[in-house]
Amino acid sequence: MIAGAMADQKEFTDPQRPHHGEHHLRTPTAELSHEQKLHRQQTHINVLTLLMLAVLALLAYAAAFDLDHWAEWIVFGGICATAVGFMIAVHSR
Repeated sequence: MIAGAMADQKEFTDPQRPHHGEHHLRTPTAELSHEQKLHRQQTHINVLTLLMLAVLALLAYAAAFDLDHWAEWIVFGGICATAVGFMIAVHSR
């Protein structure tokens, strides 16, 4: 009984077992060529950058209407500097 359960578990966790493409919404990264991996990575970087820009836009909107004290503006500036640094870091080669 235990040997049968171990065999069933190995069936799902064996790294040598071939993958079936029909079970994936997209091809696993390990099975892509180098050029395809670079393209997927660039897509992810672009999505993260757009998300960061959206967050900065929302923060700028909130800052324009809600920040009343100089300390709040310093924190806002630190957040903006961090976001800009992130965007520079992911786009540098």
